[in-house]
Amino acid sequence: MFRHLLKTVALLLLLSCGILLCSPALVEADVWEDDLTIAFLPRSLGNPIFLDAFEAAQKKAHELGVTLEWVAPFDFDSDLQMEMIENLMRRGVDGIVASVNDEEQVHQVFQKAMAQGIPVATFDADSPGSGRLFHIGINNYEAGVEIGHALVDVIKNKQLENQALDTMIMTGYREAVNLEERIRGFLDATGDEVRLNIAAILENEDTVEKSIILLEDYLKANPGVDVIYFVGGWPFYVTSDALPNFRQWAQEGGIAVGIDLFYDALLLQKEGLIQYLIGQDMAGMGSRGLELMVRYIRYGEVPPEFVETGLEHANESNLDRLLEIHKPWLVK
Repeated sequence: MFRHLLKTVALLLLLSCGILLCSPALVEADVWEDDLTIAFLPRSLGNPIFLDAFEAAQKKAHELGVTLEWVAPFDFDSDLQMEMIENLMRRGVDGIVASVNDEEQVHQVFQKAMAQGIPVATFDADSPGSGRLFHIGINNYEAGVEIGHALVDVIKNKQLENQALDTMIMTGYREAVNLEERIRGFLDATGDEVRLNIAAILENEDTVEKSIILLEDYLKANPGVDVIYFVGGWPFYVTSDALPNFRQWAQEGGIAVGIDLFYDALLLQKEGLIQYLIGQDMAGMGSRGLELMVRYIRYGEVPPEFVETGLEHANESNLDRLLEIHKPWLVK
C-alpha cells in the first residue's frame, strides 16, 4: 500500500510538472531570448525527500522562464538513470543537474554530455571524479560529525559512555559519496567519546520499502542492539504502527539518531522513537541549483565548485516549532 501511495505521488509530480511547462504564464514569458530546458534527476521518484527540491526548482523555473524536466527511476537504479541521461542528451537539453553515485559509468556519461556542450552539475549526492561543473548540497562529513556529537550527548545524558554499545548503521549504497562521508564524520565524532561497536551496516539500495523491511527484520533478529544511526531518513515516511519492532525497541531504551528532517520523521521523534535529527535544505538545492545552471548557460557565470547548503537540527527544545514549519507533503 505504501509503495502504491508513493507511485501515486510520483505520478502527480510528473503531471504537475507537465502542467507547469504548458502553463500560459510560462509560454508567454518571452522576456528571455533563449528557450532553455534544464533536466533535474533526483536519485528516485519513490523517495519523498526530493519533493521539496522539486517544488522549489519548479517555482524557480517559472521565475526564470525556463523549462524544467524532472525525471528519475521510481527506485534508484544507476543503470536506468544513466539511460535517462543519455536520452536527455539525444534530445538536446541545455543542462543537467543530477543526484548520483560516484562510479565509472557516471563519469563516462557526464563527460560525454560535457563534450557535447551540455553542462552537468550534481545536487545531494556528488560525483567529484566526473569533472562536473559544480555540486550543491550539504557538507556531508560535517553533517556526520554533528549527528555524532548529538549522539554522544544523548549517550552521556543516559550515563552510558563507559559501556560498549552495539550499533547498527543503515545507509543506501556504500558507493554513494555523500552517504559514506556522513558515516566517516559520524565515526570520527564518536570514536574517542563513546564506545560504539559497529555490529552491522545495512544497505537499503536507496529504497523506502526495503529500508522498512530491513529495519524490522534486523530488530526482530537483534533486539539487543543499543544504537541505530540512520544515514538517511528512508524508513521515516510511515507511522510507528508500520514499524512495530522499531517502536518496541525504542520504547525499551534503544537510541536512534538520523539525517533527514521532515514532518513524518518529526512525528516519530515526537513519539520518542528518535532522539535527534539533522535535516538538509532540499528546497535550496533545487532552487539555487537551477539558478546557478541557468546563469552559467546564459551569462557564462562560473559557480563555485561546491555550493554548501545549511543544516537544520531537531531536538526536544525546538520539536514543536519544527512541526509547525514542516507540513505533510501530501497537503502542500
